[in-house]
Amino acid sequence: MGATDSAGRPVLALVDALTTGALLARQAAADHRIVHIRSRAGLPETFAASLPVEVFAADLTYPADPEGVTARLAALEPVAVIAASEFGVETADRLAARFGLRGNDPALSAARRDKDLMMAALVRAGVPAPRQHSSSDLGDLLSWRRERGLHRVVVKPLDSAGSEDVYACDTDDEIRAAYEAAIGKTNLMLCPNEAVLVQEYLEGDEYVVNTVSRDGRHWITDAWISRKRPAVTGDKRLIYDYEDLLDPDTPAAHALFPYVERVLDALAVTDGPGHTELILTPAGPRLLETGARVSGLANPVALTRCTGADQVGLTLDCHTADAPLLTARPPRYERREHARCINLVAHRALPLPTTELEAALSRLPAFQSSRFRKAEGTVTRPTVDLNSSPGVVFLVHRDPSEIERGYKALREIEHELL
Repeated sequence: MGATDSAGRPVLALVDALTTGALLARQAAADHRIVHIRSRAGLPETFAASLPVEVFAADLTYPADPEGVTARLAALEPVAVIAASEFGVETADRLAARFGLRGNDPALSAARRDKDLMMAALVRAGVPAPRQHSSSDLGDLLSWRRERGLHRVVVKPLDSAGSEDVYACDTDDEIRAAYEAAIGKTNLMLCPNEAVLVQEYLEGDEYVVNTVSRDGRHWITDAWISRKRPAVTGDKRLIYDYEDLLDPDTPAAHALFPYVERVLDALAVTDGPGHTELILTPAGPRLLETGARVSGLANPVALTRCTGADQVGLTLDCHTADAPLLTARPPRYERREHARCINLVAHRALPLPTTELEAALSRLPAFQSSRFRKAEGTVTRPTVDLNSSPGVVFLVHRDPSEIERGYKALREIEHELL
């Protein structure tokens, strides 16, 4: 039994409540005293602005004083320690284990972050995985591709976020350019890219499958099919266009969901949220990556409309004594309404007109909400990845044709204002 404050609220520790982790913090604050823990002494400005500091009863920095933070948490007796974003996965694993709380085995924390270790864990568990090779040496990467007779490959950092420095390459020169763009750079996770990963290019549609697990049992909370488009810069990079909420009864879902459960088992994701990105190839599903945290597609209001629950709320319920909401649900969600999450694309540099955009978008019949990554007036730059997208817009409607009309209208608004 954890300690409570004067209002009788238990203490909940959240690690790095950035981006959609802020949704987790705000929802939890209704019933908990929130102690926030920063896993890094400094966080990228891109993400730090999203911290909901107004709901924190305390805001601690773990690396500055690990023993002091641990002692303070011990005195507060938290009921749970949850990774609220990708940044916080390893620290949350460590702290949850330290206090004997529900969480994932710290022995595999690194494999839940490093894409090379991640695929190695799948191979050990007998789960099909893409061929890949990591190295700090460009010649080694080029030799590996040549020896395996691969043409197109994907070059990316081992540990980053938001599709940063991810390139599809067909030639040695393109691989060299992608390698040089990433190697030695400090990425968005504030980690130096000491090596680069080359992975076989996977043909097929890309999907996102979000989950909440408890005691090794997995619930699929929502799944999406991703669509991409060329970047506005005119190079070969592809950017995320939109994601559509997947019908859980389609053949694709029946292939994807059991595979994702095997991936979660291989990575020892036993408790809490999971966000898995994968390709459905002609040979079956193949993992791109799994994060042991809530999805960037998290939207409690929209998902509750569409499925009757959402990953954020079920993550919090997972860490209660009996998890009544989670355990009462079927293992697969039901799609009640259609939804599309659209990534806004900036075409030029200009002050972000969030107020004007919101007003224009709110007139669309399927409009549900928008979430901007930058504040009003922040100067945009042409979109080349998720981090340079100005924000996302959710369309929800029972009629899929209304969503399609809303999407086309949105892109016209975007061309005018962005």
